[in-house]
Amino acid sequence: MSKKRRREKVAVDTQLVEVYEDLANVDENVRLKAAQTLLTNFVAEGKATGEQLNEIVRRLLRGLCSGRKAARLGFSVALTELLAELLGPDRRDVAGFQNVLELIDTLKKQSEVSGNVSGQEERDHQFGRLFGAESIIKSGILFQPSIGLEAWASILDIVHDLAKKKPWLKEECGFILFNSVQILKGKDPKYAQLIIDKLQANGFSETPQGLAIWIGAQAEFPSIDFPQGVWHHQDPLNRKERSKLARILMEAPAVNLPRNGNESEVVTKGAWTTKLQFAWDVILAELLDIGPQGLQKNTKPAKRIRFAEFWEKCIDNTLFAASSSQERKYSGFLLFQRTIPTVPVQSLPAVFTKNLMRCLTNQLASSERYLHRTAGKSIEAVLARARSNPNTRATILEALLDPVNGDINFDKVTKTKTIESLTSRLNDPAFEQVIEVYEKLILRPGIEDEKAAASRRQSAADQLVSAVRSIQHHPTEDILAKSECLINIRRITALLAKYAYFDVDNADEGRGIKAIPKISRESREMFRTRISSCLSSLVAKPVGEPSYFAYELICNIHGREENVDHPNAVLDADENVRSVLEKAWQTLRKLHSQSNLHPDEEARKFRALELLYSLTILQVHNEEADAVGILVELNQSFKPLLQEKKLPQDSGTLIEILLSFIAKPSQLFRRLAQQVFRACASQLDDTALQSLIKILETKESLLGQSQMFDQVDEDGLAGSASDVEEVDLAKIGSRSSSAEEESDEELSNIDAADSDGNGDELAALNAKLANIVGTRPGNEDIDAEDSSSSDEEMTDEQMFELNGSLENIFREHKKATSKKTEKKDAKENIVNFKLRVLDLLEIYVKQEHGNGLGLSLSLPILTLIRTTTSPLVSRKACEVMREYARLCKGDGVPQIEDIDFVFGLLEAVHAEAMKEGSNAHASACSQASLLLVRVLVARDREYLRRVVKIYGATQESSLFDSSCRVKTSFFTDWLNWCTSARK
Repeated sequence: MSKKRRREKVAVDTQLVEVYEDLANVDENVRLKAAQTLLTNFVAEGKATGEQLNEIVRRLLRGLCSGRKAARLGFSVALTELLAELLGPDRRDVAGFQNVLELIDTLKKQSEVSGNVSGQEERDHQFGRLFGAESIIKSGILFQPSIGLEAWASILDIVHDLAKKKPWLKEECGFILFNSVQILKGKDPKYAQLIIDKLQANGFSETPQGLAIWIGAQAEFPSIDFPQGVWHHQDPLNRKERSKLARILMEAPAVNLPRNGNESEVVTKGAWTTKLQFAWDVILAELLDIGPQGLQKNTKPAKRIRFAEFWEKCIDNTLFAASSSQERKYSGFLLFQRTIPTVPVQSLPAVFTKNLMRCLTNQLASSERYLHRTAGKSIEAVLARARSNPNTRATILEALLDPVNGDINFDKVTKTKTIESLTSRLNDPAFEQVIEVYEKLILRPGIEDEKAAASRRQSAADQLVSAVRSIQHHPTEDILAKSECLINIRRITALLAKYAYFDVDNADEGRGIKAIPKISRESREMFRTRISSCLSSLVAKPVGEPSYFAYELICNIHGREENVDHPNAVLDADENVRSVLEKAWQTLRKLHSQSNLHPDEEARKFRALELLYSLTILQVHNEEADAVGILVELNQSFKPLLQEKKLPQDSGTLIEILLSFIAKPSQLFRRLAQQVFRACASQLDDTALQSLIKILETKESLLGQSQMFDQVDEDGLAGSASDVEEVDLAKIGSRSSSAEEESDEELSNIDAADSDGNGDELAALNAKLANIVGTRPGNEDIDAEDSSSSDEEMTDEQMFELNGSLENIFREHKKATSKKTEKKDAKENIVNFKLRVLDLLEIYVKQEHGNGLGLSLSLPILTLIRTTTSPLVSRKACEVMREYARLCKGDGVPQIEDIDFVFGLLEAVHAEAMKEGSNAHASACSQASLLLVRVLVARDREYLRRVVKIYGATQESSLFDSSCRVKTSFFTDWLNWCTSARK
């Protein structure tokens, strides 16, 4: 019986095993450390024999075929460094270590697939062979003088064989060969020549990878022999090769290429992937002269295709063509995203071509589109380029808004905020170029139809207004940036004023560009409206002083009017109006100079009046009917400023002017009135306050409207009633959203009441018609017997009389309906006017609550709360009264000399509290009463005895007078106050 042979123990180097394990680690630092350990501990001179080194190389080659995620990366780095040390230029001879040709054979054996293996294992071995070839090339051992071309040719054959057998490896194979050209820089050209020869022999010259390799070799080794008949003048980028270039880059179907005269070999295209081929980067870098080569091109520039031609022919007309597949369009978007960050500014417009823009807008328009996310990333790339290089912003904007390829309403069509983002950086010094883009769009909207051109001009103006408004959302603390912002806002308003108030249709000064089509009167009105929108935004949330922009705008308009070379002002004014404007201009300059000389508080008043004057002058240029009259009054009021350099004291006239402004439907003038009122509130006298009180006492009816505006017209300070009828509830910007909803609800209630009234009127109308025609309404006419004569029995005279009667009835009905609408509009106008006056009074009580004049506002506000038919007015008046009472406490209580006036006012408030009213009215009366009590107590506590008697008389009336409707809360508040006062 034979004994079993005992298995010998295999010597295992555990440290080397750990190194191999770490080379496949996903952490790059661990892999690099393992490679360093391998070279220092095992490959260093004298530490390993030739046989051991051969085993390490075999193990590394096997590791390249591993399916682990990071194995190829770690093993290829280690292999490259090992070969460079053992077989490189500074090689050291190790007995028994294989030479280069033997190394290549080892690579083939270790990566060879044998037997029945899975597809994944086969792919792993193919990748291992490719990575092994790349490591050998990178190590540089093939390009030594002692090594012939045989080894280099063998490696090239390995790479080409992989590209032919596995189409999905063709991209990687081409990239390795392209990098080989870069490695060969400065070496013997015969190696590069062999690359080109092998490329042609294997049929890869006319592939995207072949293009890149050819261009790279041509740039690095212009002296080698390139195959004839492949490209015109041996240049793939020759202008005559545009069609062929486009076809190759699109990877047309496989073709049969002759080989060895008899056989034909099929070169298949690579599988489509979601990433771009490297050939695109090489070609674009060469055309844009931004590539890694940086060498002088060996063709004449005149014969080489330009970037714009290449983009249009090979990208726009192929990848973005209407018939292109979604995959090709996707590749086009990737290419667009790759190009945008690096393309020079001068070549940037060529990227935004017609088909690309069409595809981009279509894909952005709906989230359901197949390439919507990719198109969105393309826009993000555009915005990123604009942020990184502000000088490109105007170029990008012009391309997106281009009348031919782009769309002036790009944001609206694509449902994005691209244009808004590009125009929202007014603190950018390059923003002047953006304004020039919009000026071109205004002059040449790209369409000859006047209505369509006016629409595009309006869109351009709206985007400029949006740019001004955007500064509120992007405040800047930097002084320099803020000054740039102010300058750019001034440029925008000057541009709008240029086309709003001056005729530039013959030729635009300084540019020589005619406006085609001519700027219509409607467009000029639109530009004036947009100027008001800009100023309104600046007054609401000023970046700087609003008076600065208004003054600079008037200076710009005045300067253009004074320009002898361009006497093209649109305003057709007579000598009297010109004289008024000239006086106003002198006063405005004086106000501006005084605002810079006085202390802050006084300067604030001057700036507010400067704003008032500027906008009034602007209204004259807008040809407003009442603007000249207001300007005359202002000139008259401000005579002391010109003569004595002090502000006028006539606050009554100022209030009447402000009232005429808030009667307008413009937010700008309402905000202007509030700002001027805020600055001049301390100078108001009793006459000025009475002007405001009169508005609150006006009846909310047609008669009240007639009385109010007739009185204003007598003063010559506002337009006719029809001017104020234009006020719309929807245009009141000072209300909160909830207030607007309540206002809408109130109007809907009015409409409902109107509809009920209309039903009654309709019934009366039917009754009249039935009486004349001889019918019965409704079912009565159907059920009744036809005892009357028919229409055929009526004579011509009877028919004529019937027609006359019907005409009279319908005429009367129309008058009644028109009268009802007029009444409704009148109520809305008065309600709006009262709300705006209450806004002014709220400003007054906040600033001047310590002024005794404000006490006279208490009773009119209480009466308004009780008598108004508008819940919105009532609520606003309650808020004003509540705020007044809240502020008048402690040090805020006004000091009054006329005590009898205060007691008389207190008695009037108690009389008002006895009248029928809402709970809100009772609360406001109580607040007003306690406010007056605090005023009296602040003067002398003994006045409380008299106050107690007044409250007692009111309580007595509530017990014995049936007409007294005072609420219990009125006395509860008084008792609570007494309790706190006693403490």
